[in-house]
Amino acid sequence: MASAKFWFFIGLVAIITANCSAGLLDDLYPKIVTEFYNQAPTEEGYRFSSEEPNGSKREEIGVIMNPGTDKQELVVMGSYSVHDEKTDTDTVTMYTADKEGYKARYQIKNRKLSAGALKSSAG
Repeated sequence: MASAKFWFFIGLVAIITANCSAGLLDDLYPKIVTEFYNQAPTEEGYRFSSEEPNGSKREEIGVIMNPGTDKQELVVMGSYSVHDEKTDTDTVTMYTADKEGYKARYQIKNRKLSAGALKSSAG
C-alpha cells in the first residue's frame, strides 16, 4: 500500500512540475528585467534606468567623489516619473542625494494638448 501511495505522489509531483513551467510564469510576470531595466557599473560609480509599460521611468547616476581618500562619498543624481492614467498627467521628480541629504524638485507635465494647440494644427 505504501508503494502505491509513493508512486501516486511521484506522479502528482511530475504533473505539477510539467504544468508549472517558466512559460506560465512569463504570462503572470512580464519580462520587465530584459525589456525595461538597464544597469551599467563604471569605475566611478553606476548608471541605472528602468521604464515600465505604462510610461513611468526612473534614471539614476551614482558617482564616487574623491575615491580612495578620507573624503570619499557617493553622490546620487536622478529622476523618476510616474504617470497617472486617470488625469493623464506625469509627475517628474528630479533629485540629488549626498552627504548633506536628499534634495528633490518636482515638476508636473500634462500630456494632453491644449485647445489652442489643437486649433493651430487644424489650420
